[in-house]
Amino acid sequence: MHIFPMRAFLTPLVLLICHLGVAKDIPSEDESSHLQTALHFDIKSELRDLRDMVVLQRAELSRTMTELRDTKTQVEVLKTENSVMESRLMSSEGQLEALKTENAAILSRVTSTESEVAKLQRENAERPKVAFSTSLGKTGHQGPFNTATTVVYKNIFTNTGEHYNQATGIFTAPVRGVYHFSFTMGDFLQSTVMGLSLFKNEHQIIHSGEVGDHQQFRYASNAVILQLEVGDVIFMQLPANYRIYDDSNHRNTFIGILLFPV
Repeated sequence: MHIFPMRAFLTPLVLLICHLGVAKDIPSEDESSHLQTALHFDIKSELRDLRDMVVLQRAELSRTMTELRDTKTQVEVLKTENSVMESRLMSSEGQLEALKTENAAILSRVTSTESEVAKLQRENAERPKVAFSTSLGKTGHQGPFNTATTVVYKNIFTNTGEHYNQATGIFTAPVRGVYHFSFTMGDFLQSTVMGLSLFKNEHQIIHSGEVGDHQQFRYASNAVILQLEVGDVIFMQLPANYRIYDDSNHRNTFIGILLFPV
């Protein structure tokens, strides 16, 4: 709301009075006095009204300025809050992008792992499975014999792939690979000799045994890892004049397993 100076209201009023005075006959001295009194009263009334109006305008202006300052303060607060929210939003967007990147990396690793697992499963399914575990069983004493004799382990614990021949006691390699073989033996020594030899084809590879008159049950064992070609045979041999013993405790065992093909 605009505030006009008091002079802007008085000047037209004075000119109007002068114009009226010129247009009419010059009044008498009493009339002139009365007119001056009325005019003075009207001017004072107008001045009071103008003053009141100015006071109201000042109050309104002060209230408007206060509201404007409050509005500016609120705007600054809103700007600050908006800046904070923008900063948080940018931070959240950055975290979201980081999570997306991390999730993509995890998904890639999972996919790679699944592919590797599938590959290993295929390789494992295609890989030959060869293993056997045997014992003499309830045979009592075997030997001594005048000549070396192939030991036939009749009791089968497992024979995966059926490459151990239960009738002959001979294992035949189905694939070229690295194999592990082990054996144990036991006997009650009474001036007797206990022992066994492991053969690959016609060649003795390892031997274990014991001799004495211990008058008690004695044990021996041995193991070996061999690379075999397809068709190679492995068997245990009881040397001439040697003796072993077995019963329900399965004291004499012969075990073989394919570790990996080559």
